[in-house]
Amino acid sequence: MYLKANKYELLMNGSLDLPFRNTPILIIDHLNGFDSSLGNGIFDSLSEYNVENPIFTQYIISKELAQRYPKLSLHFSVYQQNKINFSHLLTYKIHPKVNIKNFICSLNGSAHVSRKLLTAILHKFKFFDNNYCSKNYTHSIDTLDGHISDYTGINNRYYKKFFISEESENFFQTIYSFGHVRFDHANNIYNLETKLTESFVHVVSETIATSYYPFVTEKFLYSVVTRGLFVAYAQPGWHQHLEKYYGFKLYTKLFDYRFDNIFNPVERLVELMTMVGKFAHLSHADLYDLYLMEQDTIDFNHDHYFSGDYLTHLKQYDDR
Repeated sequence: MYLKANKYELLMNGSLDLPFRNTPILIIDHLNGFDSSLGNGIFDSLSEYNVENPIFTQYIISKELAQRYPKLSLHFSVYQQNKINFSHLLTYKIHPKVNIKNFICSLNGSAHVSRKLLTAILHKFKFFDNNYCSKNYTHSIDTLDGHISDYTGINNRYYKKFFISEESENFFQTIYSFGHVRFDHANNIYNLETKLTESFVHVVSETIATSYYPFVTEKFLYSVVTRGLFVAYAQPGWHQHLEKYYGFKLYTKLFDYRFDNIFNPVERLVELMTMVGKFAHLSHADLYDLYLMEQDTIDFNHDHYFSGDYLTHLKQYDDR
């Protein structure tokens, strides 16, 4: 039995309502992410109130995170992570044949800061093809400029060159949608399968990439189940985290993952685009040949998911 709560329900009228002191607390979703010192607003409040209940989340609790909150009994729930993020695509067994006609596919739903940054740089680099990339929100140039300034300070003038052009305002004010239904992954995959199998690489727009602690959702699995290549704009260390804790392999024959270690989210994104950009002007035949170089890893990840081996790997870190 869990005392279930989401990020909006924990604090009520300035006090914590916990009628059962020994009942585990389950907090779902991304919890608004973590700051650069691994601080989290919800964990801060729980620690302030000296909550002794075991706390289960969808985050894997590293040694560093546990040390950041020594008063709290933090745990990872593999069951909830699988139920909420990973199980939805297990019924999808057959995908269209991979037939590369496009460079980048990127799917951007709700308007997190990181998604506004990602779609802006895709547009500036001329990688945003609205037949293969979505943007389900609008915003102004000033809004984006403010986001860039938040993370680059006095270097804003330099970094905004990678995100803003004379054509940006019209792009920012336009929605590009594939008619997806949020959270309906089992059906959305059929709307997106051709876009994925016709693209060389899926740039995964992970939830709150401006956070500083990895949070893995189902988004990369859209490429795994369609036997595609992916890299993610996510939190620092996300790719290493996916490999270590979930057991999926990276595409190291093609992609240089040094960008994954860059702490600053704007700098990390620029380096990610620079890394994938070297493939942008290759022919579709060349891109397909490069794709085939990673066939073994592509097949491994596909089998790792559908066999359930990812769960076996994850259960090592579920300490219930």
